Amino acid sequence: MEVTQGLAELFGIYVGDGTMSVKRTKSWKGMLMSIAASREEKGWLEHVADLFEQIFCYRPRVRWNFNVYKIQTGISRICKFFAEAGFPVGEKALTVRAPNAIMDVNSEDAYKTFLRGYFDADGCLNFERRQYGKYGEFKKTRHYYPRIFLVSISRDLILTDIQQMLESMGLRYRIYEKEPSAKGKCRVYTVVLKGPTQLDMWMKEIGSSNPVHLTKYQVWQRFGFCPPRTTLGQRLAILLGKLDPKIFYGD
Repeated sequence: MEVTQGLAELFGIYVGDGTMSVKRTKSWKGMLMSIAASREEKGWLEHVADLFEQIFCYRPRVRWNFNVYKIQTGISRICKFFAEAGFPVGEKALTVRAPNAIMDVNSEDAYKTFLRGYFDADGCLNFERRQYGKYGEFKKTRHYYPRIFLVSISRDLILTDIQQMLESMGLRYRIYEKEPSAKGKCRVYTVVLKGPTQLDMWMKEIGSSNPVHLTKYQVWQRFGFCPPRTTLGQRLAILLGKLDPKIFYGD
């Protein structure tokens, strides 16, 4: 298959937040594919719907369903496309990989857009402060130091696929393995990129289509810090000058 940038991004999104199942009713049986997102990510799911329209000439509706926003489709040609790309029907968290169509093409552009999709679906951006050590007042009180997290219980996704992509772009990162926290739990693999240089490089080379991530980055760019536990609406208000970020520190 031809791997366009839109398709590479959609593959990354599906690896992070997609599922496929078999649905049976009295009148119909077939595969059902879905991509879910949090309450604040409805706008991002509209972007995902744009990708579907661009690739498949079909635009799914974004619906509110059991405390999440969700895109769902049972169109057989679309479900079959994802199945033939290597995505299984049923549970995939332990075994999911970047599709061969991404890895075999060995294209930095494909890697970048895949990582953008995966980051937007299943990644995290936050900022920490330095509470200990010989740091100035600003660094001790403001959340200024950026960290990007990519987390999965799929060993091969992190240690093979994503590691290869990051190496090809020269990004600096660390990978941590966390033992299962309880019986029945899985080992967790976490990629961490730290510091202003890595964040700026990520946003320049890979970027984000998710307003949840973008607004955190934009607040940090403008003020040098981003308060934790703010909502998307609060960050938009900060960027519009309607809310002072210092109020989150009691100033």
